[in-house]
Amino acid sequence: MIELLKTERETYEAHRHALLSEHLGEYVLIKGSEIVALFESRKDAVRRGYETFGNVPFLIKRIELVETPIQFFTDRIGI
Repeated sequence: MIELLKTERETYEAHRHALLSEHLGEYVLIKGSEIVALFESRKDAVRRGYETFGNVPFLIKRIELVETPIQFFTDRIGI
């Protein structure tokens, strides 16, 4: 399985402490190893991501104290 957004997730983890202390509840836009911008709303972050990078993978993540795991059920789509 391809490690989609691996660099972006590593960038978030490397900066997580600072982001939590200064931007709790905001959304961060990350492309590669760069924190591009911070936003109050997810909608604004998504808009900026598409305007800046186009239709390619980039990470938008809400900065939260407790991470909520995301599950993907790949058996239902034949992966």
